[in-house]
Parts: sequence; C-alpha cells; structure tokens
Amino acid sequence: MQVTVEKPKTGLEYKINVVVPIGDLDIKVARRLNEIRRTIKMDGFRTGKVPMNIVKKQHGAGVRKDFSGEIIQTAFYDAVTKEQLNIVGSPMFESFVEKAGNIEFVAKFEIFPTINLPDLSKLKIERITAKVADKDVEDMITKLREQKQAWKPANANKKAKKGDQVIISFVGKKDGKEFEGGKADDLPLEIGSGRMILGFEDSIIGMKKNEEKVIDLTFPKDYQAKDLAGEDVTFDIRVHSVQSKILPELDEEFIKSLGIKDGKKESLVTEIKDNMVKELSRAVDNKNRNQVLESLSNAVEVELPKSVINQEASKLMQNQIEQFNQQGVKPEDVGLSLSAFIPDAERRVKLGLVLGDIIKNNKLKASDEERKNFIAEQASSYEDPEEVIKWYATNKNAQQEIDSVIIERQVSELILTKAVVKEVKKSFSEVVNKVA
Repeated sequence: MQVTVEKPKTGLEYKINVVVPIGDLDIKVARRLNEIRRTIKMDGFRTGKVPMNIVKKQHGAGVRKDFSGEIIQTAFYDAVTKEQLNIVGSPMFESFVEKAGNIEFVAKFEIFPTINLPDLSKLKIERITAKVADKDVEDMITKLREQKQAWKPANANKKAKKGDQVIISFVGKKDGKEFEGGKADDLPLEIGSGRMILGFEDSIIGMKKNEEKVIDLTFPKDYQAKDLAGEDVTFDIRVHSVQSKILPELDEEFIKSLGIKDGKKESLVTEIKDNMVKELSRAVDNKNRNQVLESLSNAVEVELPKSVINQEASKLMQNQIEQFNQQGVKPEDVGLSLSAFIPDAERRVKLGLVLGDIIKNNKLKASDEERKNFIAEQASSYEDPEEVIKWYATNKNAQQEIDSVIIERQVSELILTKAVVKEVKKSFSEVVNKVA
C-alpha cells in the first residue's frame, strides 16, 4: 500500500492519496455472484439456472462496488493509523479508480488539534465564598408572605407609589385614533411590575382615586406589533382605586400552610435556612467551576475542527427547536439560523478538547462513591429521595451527566490547587440570583 499525505498550510483538513492492491477482489465478486445466482428468480428460468452473464449484468457493478468500498475503508483507516493521524468524524472520499491491479483513492478529513495546555500555576482565578445571613432568611420569608399577599383599597387621598396596585382604565391613541389592543377597563396593575411599556407605570405615580391624566409615550422600536414599533402615542388614563399591599401575619396558620407541621416560626426558619444553604452551596459550586473552566479555556489558543463545530451547533439548534415546540412557538417564525449557534458551539468544543487532555493526562474518572454522594445530594431536595435515587439508577443518560459533572469538579479542584486564587465574598442574593 502506498500512502501520500497532503498537510494543509493552515487549518486541520488533510488530504490522503492511497494506492492499495486489489488482491482477491475478483474472486470475492465471483463468489458473491454465484451465491446470488443460486437464489435469484427470473421468468423463463428455474431458480439457480439464470445465466451468469445476466446475473453479472444486473448485480455485478453493485457487488464490486460493495467489496471495493470495504477495501477502501480498511485501507483508509490502516493508512491514517500508520501515519498516526487522529481523525475527526468520517472521511469524505473524493475519488477512486481501479488501475493496473490497484485501487487508487483520495480522501479528505479533519484531525483533532494538538492542545498545548497552559501553566496552571499562572492562571488567576477568583473563587467565591458566601454564607446565608439572618437577613437572607428574613427576606425569603417575606417573599413567601408576598406570594399570598392581598390588596386593600387605600383612602381616597392616597397617592399611588411604586409597589402599590392601582385599578385603572385607559385608552391608547395614535394620531388621535384608538389603536387595536390599546384599551382596558378595570385593569389591576402593580406599579413597578414592568408589565406595561416604559414610562406608563411611572406616569401613574402620584395619581389618586378618580384622577385622570393624558400621557405621551413612544413604543420601543422592537415592539412586537409592527404598526406601533417606534411610534408616538397617547394614553388617556383614569385611576379607579389605589391599593396597598397587605402581607399575611406570620402566625401558626400561615406557617402550617407552608408545610411546617408544628406551626412554629423557629421550625420555619430552620427549614428555610437549610434549603437556602443547599441552594447556595450548589450555586457557589456552579459559579466557581464555570469560572475555573472559562479561565482554563481562555488560556488556550487552538484551532478547532469545523466539522465538530457544525455538528455541535446543529445539536444546540435542535435543542432550541424542541424547546420552542414545547412552548408552542413555531421555530420558522423565530428565524433560527445555524450561524447563531456557532459561537456557543466553538466555546463548548474548545472546552471539551481542553478538558479531554487534562482528564487523560491526569487519569481522572468518577468513582462509585462520588456518584453515590452526588445522587444523594440531588435527591435530598425532593420529598421522596429514594424515588429519585432509583430513577438515577435506571437512567443511563443521567448517570453519564453525573460523571461529567463529577469529572468537571475534579478538574476544577485540580486547577484550584495550582492556580493563583483570590477569595471573593458575596451575599446570597448576589450568587443565587446570578447563577452562571
């Protein structure tokens, strides 16, 4: 077998020219045609008695192509193994011919790049530390009370402010004429909720019961209704009522409604704090791990195989299409394009290649004990942890995802032991409300 490799001046796409002896191709073809002849049925001939020249005419080219394909595939992978080329995906065969007892073919393919890992001791990484403070627990209890809040009409002289609810009627006009969808009667609106276009809710601040006002606003340029996007309009607004927020008392009845059987505030605080500590721990772990991996990826310069990027982008696009379908949104209405997913695909492919080298060099793998602890940690947030543990035990895809997370943690911990690390203290809300 003769092999000639054409290396690219730039990029990762190689071309290989191979000349391989035909060998016993003719014998294999003849045997296969004889097998076909024994079973073929044709009008005017008994089974097994069809003339060989007819069998060759009908099946010869296909049989020869099949056996030639096997020779080419075997020869190709023997050649790239001999040349120590770590190929990506499947090759594209440009041509092949039979000539002087040989098969000559040309194939194009990409190879995996060489990863030059950085000096980990020179990486500078910020590691977040955070604790659940008493105020964080109090704020969470307030949020729980707000979920069951009520609105109480205020006196007639109360001026509406941010956080109040108003009952309003309004009519929107463009060029003095009402426009479609711009009218409502007795609409409850919490000022500051952001439900209305910019400036609408702020204009109500200071208004009282039965007060009327005409305001001038401009719709955003990217507003979904094309005939209103970027247009100047007016709204005739009337306030029917100004209402103040009333939170439920933190009494035994309310506490029991949250699943705390003894109805005691101390038990509620303990339950909430335990859950917040678990949530914070996961959020800190995710942010720190993502930051370490991002720092690692940014420290590596590497050319990426286009075929892998396109494959990853296609996968991301398909995931987005499935999400849109679940939400009842038609993907064609959104105008998705593969190019929009390329940047994210490049980041994922690059990080995957870098992690792959570190994992291989350090022989990292998830242990049974790590899997068990991870599953127990995840299951602890559910009412029936045992049911969750059983689900993980029978779901192979979930187990693979667990291994990926565990190994990413191992890589992160390895890097943190060598990098220059700066501790950064953050609050619960800074971490949890901005999880990367």
